[in-house]
Amino acid sequence: MQAMAELLKAGEAAVERPLADAGLLPSGFYTSPEIFEAEKEKIFRRNWISVGHAAEIPNAGDRFRIDIAGEPLLIVRGRDGVVRALSAVCRHRAMLLAEGAGNAGTISCPYHKWTYALDGALMAAPLMEGVSPLDAAQCALPSFACEVWNGFIFVNLDGRAAPLGLSLAPLSEELAPWKMDELEIVGRVVFEQPYNWKVLVDNFMEAYHHFAIHPETFEPNYPAAMSHADNARGPFAALRMPHKGNELSESIFPPLPDIPDEARRGFSVFNVYPSMLLAVFADTVTWYRMEIESVDRFRLTIYLLAHPRSLEVPDAEALKTFLREAATAVHIEDIAACEGVQKGLTSGRAIPGRLSHLEAAIHQHQQWLMAELVRP
Repeated sequence: MQAMAELLKAGEAAVERPLADAGLLPSGFYTSPEIFEAEKEKIFRRNWISVGHAAEIPNAGDRFRIDIAGEPLLIVRGRDGVVRALSAVCRHRAMLLAEGAGNAGTISCPYHKWTYALDGALMAAPLMEGVSPLDAAQCALPSFACEVWNGFIFVNLDGRAAPLGLSLAPLSEELAPWKMDELEIVGRVVFEQPYNWKVLVDNFMEAYHHFAIHPETFEPNYPAAMSHADNARGPFAALRMPHKGNELSESIFPPLPDIPDEARRGFSVFNVYPSMLLAVFADTVTWYRMEIESVDRFRLTIYLLAHPRSLEVPDAEALKTFLREAATAVHIEDIAACEGVQKGLTSGRAIPGRLSHLEAAIHQHQQWLMAELVRP
């Protein structure tokens, strides 16, 4: 406990410095199992976490499984069209109710066939006639706070977070021309990642590495030196990557007509705290969803999204394939950097390196993280 207290104290001292004097959080924030347990309780259970996209469950009965901070969840669209986050643990013997994704009119436990409605109410408990009447409220699947923001499904486990939409109003206004709630999923790529989740967040939210890690994919058109982060406007960070020479970026699909000219001359990436990573191009949106398993392991699903009107081109399927291959190639380049950083952080000689002015979004995220970790 003393080592944990000292680590938190060092973290607070690090984020209090202005960016010009700031460094990364101590390496223990990326390697310590105790810090990871604190993150589970104080960050991932207290805050809104992005778990999926509404396009994954368009019809009544559609569902998928996901865990947050060890809590098994079933994300379901009900007969009333409402998206709900239900406990994926049967109320009989704690069997997990489902894996993967699917569709059914009810939720049935594979162990003893206890069956639930799409809103979690118990419908049937076979061969229980010999016991006293079951308490319907006690036997219903618990539900968790759930919001759909711009088509993305968020869950708050403790139910005490402020409404998500209000806190993200500035970002909603900026993204309105993309009609985010109408986007379709045009591809997904999955990676099993052996490093701390914050290593990916740090990498995603700076373009300083473009000239070294992406010398052919990004640097020629989006030079590291031209990138800059916005001042904080809410519980999110925004990084801007202008196109070299302020030229129009080449798009894969035709952008929607109302996309601003500025957005056509570069792209932006966002971190909706703690871990929703978005890359917004004129014609497509890329979302990095992390299913965090441990201090040094998570599953990454890269979602590729576009508006249906942008897909109304003769070679749409070939362009979707190109987009998936490009997203895969870029992340493979990043994997080498992220895995190298994680190995370096375990060294006894690792120290918190100084941050560049191009890494302001990392500093903003770490300030938010520390405030959450020390909050009672």
